[in-house]
Amino acid sequence: MAPATATSTTSGAVPRRTIDAAVEGLLIAEELERLRAALPVRRRGWSFPDPHTFALPLEQGSLWLWIRPPHPGLALRKDTPPAGGRHSGFQDLLRARAVGDLVAAEQTKLDRVVTLSFAAVEGFAPAPPVRLVVELTGRNSNLILIDEGRIILGVAREVGRRDNRFRQLSAGLKYRPPPPYEKLDPRTAPVGELAAAMRGRKLSGLRSVIDGIGPQLTKALAESSGLDPEAEVGDGELDRLIPALRELVAHPAETVKLTLAPPDLEERRQQERRRVARERVEKELWRRIALLERQLGDIDRARQAALQATNLQAEADLLMAYASSALPKAARISLTGFDGVEVVLDLDPRLDVVQNAQVRYDQARKRRGRLAQAERRAPRLRHRLAEAREAVAGLDTLTTGALEARAGALSAAPEMGKGRPIGLRFEAPHGFAVLVGRNARENDAITFRMGKSRDVWLHVQGYRGSHVLIQARNREVPFDTILFAASLAAGHSQARNSENVPVDYTLKKNVWKVKGMPLGAVHFSHQRTVYVDPVRNPIASTE
Repeated sequence: MAPATATSTTSGAVPRRTIDAAVEGLLIAEELERLRAALPVRRRGWSFPDPHTFALPLEQGSLWLWIRPPHPGLALRKDTPPAGGRHSGFQDLLRARAVGDLVAAEQTKLDRVVTLSFAAVEGFAPAPPVRLVVELTGRNSNLILIDEGRIILGVAREVGRRDNRFRQLSAGLKYRPPPPYEKLDPRTAPVGELAAAMRGRKLSGLRSVIDGIGPQLTKALAESSGLDPEAEVGDGELDRLIPALRELVAHPAETVKLTLAPPDLEERRQQERRRVARERVEKELWRRIALLERQLGDIDRARQAALQATNLQAEADLLMAYASSALPKAARISLTGFDGVEVVLDLDPRLDVVQNAQVRYDQARKRRGRLAQAERRAPRLRHRLAEAREAVAGLDTLTTGALEARAGALSAAPEMGKGRPIGLRFEAPHGFAVLVGRNARENDAITFRMGKSRDVWLHVQGYRGSHVLIQARNREVPFDTILFAASLAAGHSQARNSENVPVDYTLKKNVWKVKGMPLGAVHFSHQRTVYVDPVRNPIASTE
């Protein structure tokens, strides 16, 4: 925000005001004194220029509240609030329940907490009395509507147990105020107590012992007294500091040259536009960063898998050396290695020795091939990751227009099925295309929009995961292609960090869903099961 400034006005002109980083206790007290002089006061309906701005029209002027963290504010103004835009649910509740006259406005000590009391309304549609608690506490700023029993009727920003385990704010709970504190009230404390509290402290630390003073008033106090904010206060400094403090307490707004008048609403709207655009762009950039980091992690895992290729080939060579022997089909076999050391191998009992050797040769070849493909992609992925991180770091340097243009480009990106490919696409052995859903909507689209009756459908067994589809195109799908797709199904599931993961597969014609089932949920039958190690991204033709 811009620094606080004082502005003069001519007759009939609307004064302008910029709000500093926070409203401080003495400034709030001064505003409330002006408000109390007119209480009780008849009021008109609430006005909400935006979801974070609350304007209460009074008989003369209006009371304004801002709760956008970290810059909340409160001011009594003479003009009429403009017509509002979109409302929050809490604003609609406030308009329906806080309908009586404003009868009281109380401040908790000199804290940034104010309670506005509204009278009951009799008549055809009676309304009981309510209180609006205004907490102008920086990043925790909030509005809480409570009844006479201090039960919360509604809250602008709900605070759950995950946000604050000591103090929750939600409809139906009993309102608990912020924790109490002990500080000297500079309006009533004797000079001796004030001097004792300030002596030996830095001027910048006075707000820890004197109520109602924050960074803005501390700076004004330093300027009016001519003291260094970081210098310790001694007896000599007290001679200048005490009179300056008394003047600050008597006229806080005048001391900081702050005219209590309307905020620059156009500036607030510009800031809101910038915030919304920045959040959208930043969210998309972090999504891309997370995806690129996962893809680079897949390359690291491909390197680890490739380290086993030499062992797999050596085991295959040993099995081929015994190809002429009449070895029985078994799940485990013990052979004498080329170096004379006994080697125990786990085999597929359904296959003979040569076939088991061929499986190992294929595994070694595929692991080396995946690593070679991954290494070719690594420089491009690292470059894109560096670009995304630099873009996040440079968001603050972009203009509002540039941020909105980038956010608009994200909104204009084609939706799934309208230019954007559905799911991840991989090229499997023997040239088959394999599709992997990235979310529940894509899972449904892959299975029921793109899947044909003779395609092979796969899903990890017992875990949440992606739907995987081998597009058969009326061809017979080889078993090693099914193993390839099953590894992807395991890799894109909650079992991605496990080994020997069971994956079910069946023809697409055996997959169906019942009306009312959520996205991604299906029934299937006639499935078979294979056990594979998870693979996330051997090489994607479409990212």
